[in-house]
Amino acid sequence: MEDVEGRKFTLKDIADELGISTATVSRAIAGNTAISEDTRELVIQAVARLGYSPPKRMPKAKPGRGDLSEQVCIVLPVALGHGGQLGNPFELSLLGGIGAALRERRRDFSISWQTPHDDQTLAEFIETAPYRGFIFFGQSQFHDALNRFGAANRPIVIWGVETEGQKYCSVGTDNFEGGFRATRHLIRTGRKRIAFFGSMPPIAEARTALSQIAQRLEGYKAALEVEGLSFDPDIVQTPFSSRYEGADAVDNLVERGIAFDSIVAASDVVALGALQALKRHGLRVPEDVALIGYDDIDVASFSSPQLSTVRQDVIKAGNMLVSKVLRMMDGHRAASERLPTELIIRGSCGA
Repeated sequence: MEDVEGRKFTLKDIADELGISTATVSRAIAGNTAISEDTRELVIQAVARLGYSPPKRMPKAKPGRGDLSEQVCIVLPVALGHGGQLGNPFELSLLGGIGAALRERRRDFSISWQTPHDDQTLAEFIETAPYRGFIFFGQSQFHDALNRFGAANRPIVIWGVETEGQKYCSVGTDNFEGGFRATRHLIRTGRKRIAFFGSMPPIAEARTALSQIAQRLEGYKAALEVEGLSFDPDIVQTPFSSRYEGADAVDNLVERGIAFDSIVAASDVVALGALQALKRHGLRVPEDVALIGYDDIDVASFSSPQLSTVRQDVIKAGNMLVSKVLRMMDGHRAASERLPTELIIRGSCGA
């Protein structure tokens, strides 16, 4: 339709009048389920008032069913070796939480086979991928590029930490508090020589604050200080996050004759490897060495003894990641957010 001067109204005219993006207007007219009812009603009223008639188009696939531009892309930016596992048990559980949240919203998602490894490859991936929304697992090596995309309000949400000066949206848990609570619990049950097992990413020193493990380690150190215990770097082991390195960390301490009476592990996988090695060395858990893991993966409650751990709620995390990325795809901004953790006490720490 045209106004009195013969000018045809466009999607941009509607968007400018309502103060929203043209993409949001287009999706509201198309009945996209990601658009809120309030926004959709405003668009419909504006369309009627201005007399806008959308151009005729070929039938289009419903959102989430073949239309990649309406799907969410999950990116795990870690290259896999031949036959390697897609993700660790916690990441796979988080994928399940994301999938459940998208299913409730009748949306599909894809897991990218591409593995960006620096700012340049990340930028190339984002600019050429057919998807509009992205959820990344981790951000250490991409912080600068993500800040640029965040400033431009690109629909990208990160599962990871939040740091000073961050311009992109991230969702994660309070890693410092998790490490603090686990360590303080062991101290208050009488443990004095508490080892910390946690992998550190091979990144520049300036970016260590972007590591979830580094924040758990800082919580561990803070608990020692609060309870009047000295920090001993000799009982801090930094294996990669697999059960084999958890076992190697125990072997290293035992073979070097370094005394320890408990372990805070930065993942349940590391903790379960440590548990196997402790038994192999004839050390009883929890009598000789108490043990607390992190993540509360499914198998944590099936070990013997059952593994005490710091729980991260993957269902709540998945819902939050999805709601934020869909909000950004709708043309809005989304703020970073931290979820609480919960200390789960089982048999491996004695009390």
